[in-house]
Amino acid sequence: MPSPHLTALPACKRWLAAATLALGASLLTGCNLTKQPDGEIQGLAGAAIAAERWASGLSRGEVDIEGFKVPYLKGGQGEPLILIHGFGGSKDNFNRVAKHLVKHYTVYAIDVPGFGASTRQPDASYLIDVQARRLHDVASKLGLKQVNLGGNSMGGWIAGSYAAQFPADVKSVWFLAPGGTVASRKSEVIQEFERSGKVVLAASNREEFQRVMDLVMFERPAFAPGFIVNALADRAIADKPLNDRIYGDFRKLTTSLPQTMQRSGYKGPALIVWGKNDRVLHPDGAAELHAAMADSDVILLDKVGHIPMMEKPAEVAADYVAWRQRRGL
Repeated sequence: MPSPHLTALPACKRWLAAATLALGASLLTGCNLTKQPDGEIQGLAGAAIAAERWASGLSRGEVDIEGFKVPYLKGGQGEPLILIHGFGGSKDNFNRVAKHLVKHYTVYAIDVPGFGASTRQPDASYLIDVQARRLHDVASKLGLKQVNLGGNSMGGWIAGSYAAQFPADVKSVWFLAPGGTVASRKSEVIQEFERSGKVVLAASNREEFQRVMDLVMFERPAFAPGFIVNALADRAIADKPLNDRIYGDFRKLTTSLPQTMQRSGYKGPALIVWGKNDRVLHPDGAAELHAAMADSDVILLDKVGHIPMMEKPAEVAADYVAWRQRRGL
């Protein structure tokens, strides 16, 4: 169970408390708790991230699918809810919101192949439909058949493709500022890419990573001390060549997310959540996707950017739980 002393603290203090507990336990037991599984962030930052997972009721697991090792976080009880992160993100993007969700569901937050601590295959395809099939393989390995999906940005696009390809296996979809709509392309980030070809979200140094953090959030919450931000930046810098390629491949897709959902056999419920201040994907994408999905609802959030589940985790989780309850899901 999460420590009440940790969960009662503000987020930034919770990170520091978690790191202190991890290092203190390491000294007391003689164990090196700063050593994380291969692929995970190491050192003090890795220990703090691992402790944050624990404080949110999550534990780490890993499955093998063809060509990839795929780590995941699991916690809670109830119906399975699979959470899929966005471009350049990881399973840990859901740690804060999961703390509120594990009371209601069995949460699985998955490192999408090519991201987080999963395997990098430089020559593999990372197109949305391919990634959706990989996530379905992960769910099968975990023994999950009837699932609820949630995805942010690229992860929302993957969640939609998953539901479209395997409609009988999906009960509901939770879109958190998903990629793949035409209207969302009028955003600041997409327009810069169209003009210059620069992948703004792929940082080449720590200063650029700091700018990315300010770009994706309306107001950066004080939830991560500098040593964690630097560790995340170093991973992003190392991944930049692959990330540039993956992002560029998105241009090859000829079908939008709304078209995919409209033509698919999935006709189940969907909740579409978008920050009104999203600079990465314009919030007008919400109306476009809503129009394509007859059984969908929309929530637009004030003073929220591109990653609602990290910016306002308690509110976003409460809205989702209330929606599921209203829908009898």
